[in-house]
Amino acid sequence: MNNSDAGSTMEQFVKMPVYVGFLIKMSANLLSHPMELVRVNIQANVTHHSRLTMRNMFRLMARHGLPGFYYGIAASGLRCTVHTLSSYTLFYNLRDNKYVLMLKPYNTMSVLGITGFWGGVFATPFAKLAVIRQADLTRRSYERRNYRNFWQGLKCMYRKGGFTYLFNGWRINAFSSTAVAMLYTPVSGRVGTLISWFHGLDEPWLSDLITMALTGGIITVIMTPVDGMAIRTLNESSHYGQHSYSHMCRKIIKRHGYRGFFFGWKPALLSLVPHTILATIVYRILLDRYLS
Repeated sequence: MNNSDAGSTMEQFVKMPVYVGFLIKMSANLLSHPMELVRVNIQANVTHHSRLTMRNMFRLMARHGLPGFYYGIAASGLRCTVHTLSSYTLFYNLRDNKYVLMLKPYNTMSVLGITGFWGGVFATPFAKLAVIRQADLTRRSYERRNYRNFWQGLKCMYRKGGFTYLFNGWRINAFSSTAVAMLYTPVSGRVGTLISWFHGLDEPWLSDLITMALTGGIITVIMTPVDGMAIRTLNESSHYGQHSYSHMCRKIIKRHGYRGFFFGWKPALLSLVPHTILATIVYRILLDRYLS
């Protein structure tokens, strides 16, 4: 899982070439990976005896040198690629579909929800691979799954339990992706209204940057409990259904109380920074030069 998608809107990105939007997301994924690695490990270990902090994680990552800050980057990039391209493809096909256009009024949020859902479903095996690979950083050497080669990792997961294991956690992964896609428009609209009250923000790019940053931050905080559950589900080595979500919730509450559901929100917010800045600046440059 990666909530960097909360820092952008599909409606904005479809105004530019697909490859530009894809490059923005991949570049942001690369820049934000260290913070995403911290978040994944904090949330994956929330029910363990020792609570990981950002300071602990940076020390652990530093022991491995620069590669330690990009542990699992290949699998994370693959997840980003599958989710982005599948969402783009679905959105482009649905927005001009004659049956979808029959909706009166045409409801873009519904289309975004559909694309988010199927993007989450298609990306589940790759999200699982990415989470397993990243979470191995905080496991003992003899406990690691060692999916360094992602194709071998996918084959290994398939041999372990077939498609049932590969798509372990697809429900919550798809729900999270759908919720992020559908929340953006209403949250962004309210944030935009609030920003419009400040008359000093005459520069359009500055207004866009603040709006996108606040929108992404609000959605990230709202989705932190869901994303945490998704990461723990995807990180499970057992088959789907052995540990229910209610069982996970009880374990979290027993160990940390309700605040345990919000572990990892700080690195999650920080991971939005590169995505928000890249998306805002690149989109504004393209809008001024090519789309106006």
